[in-house]
Amino acid sequence: MLRAASKNPVFFSENRADYYDAFSEAMAQQTPIFLGNPRWTAEQERAAGVVAEKFFATNPARNNARVLVPTGGSGGKIRFVAHTPATLAASARALQAHLGAAALDCFACLPPWHISGLMPFVRAKISGGKFIFCDGGSFHRDEPLPEIRRDNRRATLMNSLVPTQLRRLLARDDGAEWLRQFDFVLLGGAGVPADLLARAQSEKIALGVGYGMTETASLVALAQPPDFEAGTILPHAKIAIGAGGRVLVAAQSLGETLGDDGILLPREEFFATGDEGVIDAGGRLKILGRLDRFINSGGEKIDPRMVEAAIVAAGIAERALVVGEPDAEWGARVVALLAGTLLGGSDEAAEKILREKLSGRLPREMLPKRAIVVAELPFDAKGKLDRAALARILAR
Repeated sequence: MLRAASKNPVFFSENRADYYDAFSEAMAQQTPIFLGNPRWTAEQERAAGVVAEKFFATNPARNNARVLVPTGGSGGKIRFVAHTPATLAASARALQAHLGAAALDCFACLPPWHISGLMPFVRAKISGGKFIFCDGGSFHRDEPLPEIRRDNRRATLMNSLVPTQLRRLLARDDGAEWLRQFDFVLLGGAGVPADLLARAQSEKIALGVGYGMTETASLVALAQPPDFEAGTILPHAKIAIGAGGRVLVAAQSLGETLGDDGILLPREEFFATGDEGVIDAGGRLKILGRLDRFINSGGEKIDPRMVEAAIVAAGIAERALVVGEPDAEWGARVVALLAGTLLGGSDEAAEKILREKLSGRLPREMLPKRAIVVAELPFDAKGKLDRAALARILAR
């Protein structure tokens, strides 16, 4: 239910069923709804509320069915992407057509305040399938796995996971068997290690690795066995490669970005992503890496500049550089390099202080998992990141 003490126009709830109910009601009544993340800090929640208030002030009739989904921002600001029933349906129908499914029975264990957790509900509704969800999704060894019942053998039963969840499931004695009951498991949200893909294939998991984002209402390309190196572009999307190898996406599922003033920004034909990629000889998309500094950890998109600013503001160090490094469980983990250290001389002491000082200032997923105290940050004379020096520091 809504937070009783808050007049914030953004929808919040700790109960996932409330999100799906509120979304359905808003779409049926042709009114907008802002989906909030209950894990936001108080500052982030206030910032989101201000943007939502401005939006409603410029749309007094509230007579447009839009779902405004939060996505990663910078400088502590929350950005929203506005989707309509049409953009969400275009994404759902494209995946259904690609899979050749009569209907999609969708299981969801991802948070509905992310597009990855909202779309399973939309896919089931649009295709005439069944929707099943759980409030958990951590899949730790001591937690029983949700029971899945198949009511329609003609429907394609699918699950949506991030790599952290898949790795945890495959580490359980009962995880692979539970996953094999699904006709299709969609994996997204972070870089997928090759060993995880190999293990899933060896366990006969029907896996697909998706490429998409909040702006495109999830998938625009899908990689499937035997080759996960590149993904087939789905029928509702067009992808081009721009200057510097930047991936550009045009799709029927492309939403509108909401500015800080509450005004929907003009939508270009192609959305410029932060990814570098190429189109191979078969017309498939291959992602080479990120053009920006965002870290994707366990499905959460993290702006390292926010973490760096919090470290300096807390008086932990004079200068900080926050990066991601490969992690078997999370895909990437947040690492803080600290120079001009004001608190904590050793790496171990600095890690403890980071947890103590930043807890409450930043969401849990943004807290550095590792701290490294350095004399100077690894930048060259031109002020550019020295990647070779950074690699040496991370390896120590």
